[in-house]
Amino acid sequence: MKKQSENKDSALPAAVANANRRTFVKLGVAGTTAAITVPNAFAASEKKVDVWVLHGTDNRKLMKKAMSIIKENGWFGKDVKTVALKVNAAWARKPEEGANTHPELVDEFIVAAKKGGVQEVLIPEFPCSNAKIAFKRSGILAVAKSNKCKMIDLKRNKKSFRAVEIPNGKKLKKEKVAREFLDADAVVNMPVAKHHGGAIVTCGMKNWMGAVSGRRNWHKVDLHQCIADFATFMKPTWTIVDATRCIMDKGPQGPAKVLKKPHLVILSKDQVAADSYASSIFQKSPYKIKYLKYAEKMGLGVVDHSKMNIHKIEVS
Repeated sequence: MKKQSENKDSALPAAVANANRRTFVKLGVAGTTAAITVPNAFAASEKKVDVWVLHGTDNRKLMKKAMSIIKENGWFGKDVKTVALKVNAAWARKPEEGANTHPELVDEFIVAAKKGGVQEVLIPEFPCSNAKIAFKRSGILAVAKSNKCKMIDLKRNKKSFRAVEIPNGKKLKKEKVAREFLDADAVVNMPVAKHHGGAIVTCGMKNWMGAVSGRRNWHKVDLHQCIADFATFMKPTWTIVDATRCIMDKGPQGPAKVLKKPHLVILSKDQVAADSYASSIFQKSPYKIKYLKYAEKMGLGVVDHSKMNIHKIEVS
């Protein structure tokens, strides 16, 4: 394996460590203004945000390397027994079509997480297509069953949702969020990077729309601002972006006329930075994606690539 690190001179505040996610979420649920102090921590730090960019044609090796990096950089926190994994399994598409998170990545994640001491990995998802078809065709349902994990259809499981307040939201003030994400010891976001007609690029931050019940309202109010607003509330321990193959048009469902195969997995503790780097695959300036621009203004993370520690690793 070869490893490169891109370190440039200028610095930008790093992401707030997600040491106690459940405490933060409970503050948000309670509606207390204590949570308002969290984004300001970015301004107090000058440490660059780490973003790992793994390249290789073997998906399983990519995720194994990603999990070793996660282990070397704080794992999911101390004494974590339950992890809620937010994949994208919204569409009735096969893995090679690029609409959903690749099942091989999900499989290796679960295996490594359990080997590392996690007792339960939950996979809640609010699909756009029929869940029975989408979950099966994505390949993720088979992976969940083989690893004895629950894959939860949030479209049918209405009782999963719990009303919360978004105290730092500018336009999104309240939402109903799946309790599996609220109650887990740690939350990991594993989106697939792809084109989207409304958001330009859909990745980690937009992937949270599959964790809430009011996503249609986001489109009506202000999609980009709502995406940024929800990121003030939901802060994953890690964001792991599947960019092994990317829908370049006709997203988010496809099928794409152009399907690019970057063979990348991108991971960071900073969900904004992960999304920003992934946007470069689409030859878009991250500042042309409004929810990223809004997120930076709100102090939620790093957008400027020159202000990240980008570790490029070849996985063979």
